Amino acid sequence: MPTFFRFLASLVELSHGLLMLAWGLGLPLLLWRGLPRLRYAYIWFSLGFVVTSISSRWLLGECVLTTWARWLWEASGGHGESVPFIVTFTNRVAGVRPSTDTAVLVWEVAIVVYCLVGLWGWRSNLREPPPRATALPQTGRNAPHSAPEC
Repeated sequence: MPTFFRFLASLVELSHGLLMLAWGLGLPLLLWRGLPRLRYAYIWFSLGFVVTSISSRWLLGECVLTTWARWLWEASGGHGESVPFIVTFTNRVAGVRPSTDTAVLVWEVAIVVYCLVGLWGWRSNLREPPPRATALPQTGRNAPHSAPEC
């Protein structure tokens, strides 16, 4: 059973890292008007991601995925680190070991930047008029009737 818990803990940490990367790499979509379906999907994803992150930080003191991963690691009998996932992730990706306070502060600054970029993108989209639809010629039964010419 410990192997199963290790697998689940690794899966939670992998998912956590991929979600963080998707959130960070998708930030330009808030400003870019191309691919509107992808843009709206990212907006909803990122809103859910940020709300989950902030609310779990208030309720648990850390991200809910960090808590789940730690519980699973403890159930498997391994992984003695009790630091936020962002610290472990930064260490694995960049080879830098930030303090917990620094990592959390950087994460909170990233969320503030996200909110500002989102508001700026939303405001700029409100100022631009929507593209005008071109009128299609009406044919068939729905076309306006006119008197026949002689």
